[in-house]
Amino acid sequence: MRRGQKGQSVVEFAVIIPLFLMFVMGIIYGGFAYADYLRCNNAVREIARAYSVKENERETFKDKVNSNNGAFLEGYNAVPVTKLYKVTYNLDDTTKSDYVTVSVTFELNIGDNDFGRKVLPEELKPMRCTMPLE
Repeated sequence: MRRGQKGQSVVEFAVIIPLFLMFVMGIIYGGFAYADYLRCNNAVREIARAYSVKENERETFKDKVNSNNGAFLEGYNAVPVTKLYKVTYNLDDTTKSDYVTVSVTFELNIGDNDFGRKVLPEELKPMRCTMPLE
């Protein structure tokens, strides 16, 4: 080995490792965000199904969903793991008397962080589920 090459691998490692770690952390956080999306998607379906079946408890059920009661929604796995987006659930049964529609909207919840506002979309497309009343 030549005299100036002993530290070459250490310098290369020091240059590459931050990029590699950012890449890996991005994949992990993306997985959490996708898990939140799937969790909310399943929750919309579960809430619509529960509302369509529970005929005698519909008004109190509707009020609890629309108020986004955290303790109530935890029973339906409707609370996301990450706090990146503010999630709002809405249960609507007024448009059609035979159907209930549950929707969820996602609004960016990162405060004054300009970097996050430039990288992430302000709103995600709302999810909806329409279920016939039984």
